[in-house]
Amino acid sequence: MNIHETKAPVLDHGFVILRNIAGPTRRADQQFDASDADPANAARMSFGQMDGNRTHEDEMRLNRYLMKNHHDTPFEAIVVWLEYKLPIFVARQFVRHRTQALNEVSGRYVTLPAEWYIPEVVGGKAKDKKQGQEDNLPEDTQRRFKERLSDQCAASYDYYENFIDHGVAPEHARLFLHLNHYTHWLSTVNLRNLLGFLWLRDHGHAQAEAQAYAQAITNLLEPHIPGLMATYRELKRGEI
Repeated sequence: MNIHETKAPVLDHGFVILRNIAGPTRRADQQFDASDADPANAARMSFGQMDGNRTHEDEMRLNRYLMKNHHDTPFEAIVVWLEYKLPIFVARQFVRHRTQALNEVSGRYVTLPAEWYIPEVVGGKAKDKKQGQEDNLPEDTQRRFKERLSDQCAASYDYYENFIDHGVAPEHARLFLHLNHYTHWLSTVNLRNLLGFLWLRDHGHAQAEAQAYAQAITNLLEPHIPGLMATYRELKRGEI
């Protein structure tokens, strides 16, 4: 697998990599094993009729029925592995989705790189809701915010490296780092729960940075399970 074909840059230093997407049927002729047919095929186990000779249209018709009527367990037959680099404050939103397994780089054992997130657009407080942001700040305020934030992160990272060099354990030295510092993890999640995650995070009420990651994941999945993603867009997002 050429990792660059399944990698999407996100924000200034972040990315998402689709490492694998697998279903119950081995398909050696494809880049990944997963197929649009997998949920429908798994659902047919109820009648002992898996692995029949059915057309793609037959399988998508059943998939659409399943998703429309909230028969969701067959979509768990597909499992997705995603590698992320993302700011800590975004990561903390994502761990609220307890349906994924996460393996994260440990700041106890490795020195984290000098990578922190500086927003391209600094959001202002929204006037008509208790949370969220609007693009309503003067350019000068945004510029000063980004300059101060970058300066503070750089100074804190210098302290972090310096105290590690003077023998402080990395697990304590990392206390200097900010919420916008990048972390790095591997997520394992089935398609049912991943689509639920995307529905919540690729939403106008979600934080802009979270939306950027959700949109990147959607774009990475679509070439490999285009029928399922189109059905998701139609029935869950109302886009088609």
